[in-house]
Amino acid sequence: MKARKIIALGVGALVAGGLGAVAAQTENVYAGLNIEKAVIAFPTTAEVDGQVVHVKEDGLAAARLALALFQDSITSTEVEVKATDTHRTLAFEDDDSAPWWFNTSMYVPDFETFPYSIEVPNTTTPAGENITIWFDWSRISANTTEETFMINSTTANPAIKIYFGPDISPFPEFPGTPIYLDGEAYFYDSESSEPLQTYEVGVPVADITGWEITFVDYELTTPPRALVQIKGPGADQADLVIMNRSVNYILYVDDDGNNVIEAEGVDFTNVDDRIQELKEAGVEHILKMNIGDTFFGVLGSQYIYVDWTHYWFTGSVEKGEVVVDNWLLNWTANGTQVWVYFNGTATLGFGEDFELADLGVFLTTDDGTDYRLVWYTERVVDTYTQYMIPSIDPYAVAVPDYEVDLAEFNVADNTKDVYIIGGWVSNKVWAQLEEIFGEEKVAEWKEDVMDEDGYALIVEPLPNDPDNYVIIAAGQDYTKTAEAIDELINLIESN
Repeated sequence: MKARKIIALGVGALVAGGLGAVAAQTENVYAGLNIEKAVIAFPTTAEVDGQVVHVKEDGLAAARLALALFQDSITSTEVEVKATDTHRTLAFEDDDSAPWWFNTSMYVPDFETFPYSIEVPNTTTPAGENITIWFDWSRISANTTEETFMINSTTANPAIKIYFGPDISPFPEFPGTPIYLDGEAYFYDSESSEPLQTYEVGVPVADITGWEITFVDYELTTPPRALVQIKGPGADQADLVIMNRSVNYILYVDDDGNNVIEAEGVDFTNVDDRIQELKEAGVEHILKMNIGDTFFGVLGSQYIYVDWTHYWFTGSVEKGEVVVDNWLLNWTANGTQVWVYFNGTATLGFGEDFELADLGVFLTTDDGTDYRLVWYTERVVDTYTQYMIPSIDPYAVAVPDYEVDLAEFNVADNTKDVYIIGGWVSNKVWAQLEEIFGEEKVAEWKEDVMDEDGYALIVEPLPNDPDNYVIIAAGQDYTKTAEAIDELINLIESN
């Protein structure tokens, strides 16, 4: 291919010859060109019966440009295809002779995994994060004629109960550990210091959320002690307190906005019992702190070992509160037993699923005699490339050159690039170019079109809208215009 001239005024100097040099200078420009913001102006030569006639060959070149812009605008994304697996327990029969506990070891096949741990099925006090599921089959009946099964459950006579271990919450929206009172439960989350956590004397502590704490000084007295400035969440002011080494302290803010500091052995006997009391009182922020030894760094800075745990209130619920749909929460004193139960009636067809609370585990039956628990999991079975095709208004893609008003595009917040196809002789838009860019600059462009290369590719940011461009692909004849279009397509596709 013979040497050609590509002009990228405003984004780089005039470049003759190599495509790579031009692409390097104008990479961001070409990478931003796409069909959704393109207005392509065709050259006009005549008007027949009121219809503007375009030069056929230049029209074909412009169509190739539009196709290239369209293809470049199509993006691909990797899509995971997921299949849903159904897991079913072995069939079990309802038994009215006694309260019935679901036993995973008996009804879950060896190759399956039940979503929850049920180590001892027949207990109202499961341990840890275990749950137990209890049925009263006298409250669950089937109609084989209508092929339905019915659940009739009340507070006094629940058909289904789900008991929770102390480390699993019926209210996942309230993270942390529940504290069960007579008619209300409080939830507290917590965070603790790292092992051998140290803080520099005189530098504010930054990692205890909501607390403003600075270790002001540390004295090697008997016992060693630290002077600490403390302001708890919601406190009216900061206070200076003295904390002895190896003593458990509890800090909180009272209802009057005062910082309160209590020491083990002085204000309370056991730190865990006192924290439990404060949680039962609904105190929003509780900080347990114990300071250790001090040491000096290489540059003379003093550090203190500090062990702390921060507890904060995350929410509260009342006994009998709805957990989800018609499932209500209940517990015995101090949360010895915690369960949710279904309170209502439900009628389902054979094969339909009845969800147990929001566990993602469902009760179903195919015949009204044998029941199963089922659950569903998703797994990725394939990954393929999906092509995203932009939404395009085809009437905005190509317009006659005489309908283009460049002043309309030369404004801030414009969202369109204007492409001018064909030689300057036949294109009426060139007169508007002179008004916007000046006659001298446009005269230079015309000379470049008419030089020995036979065409020019010009990419120029609009003066009042530098984020969008006028792109001119102009040749001395339609063959040279086609060469300019080829260059433009190559630059678009390579960026």
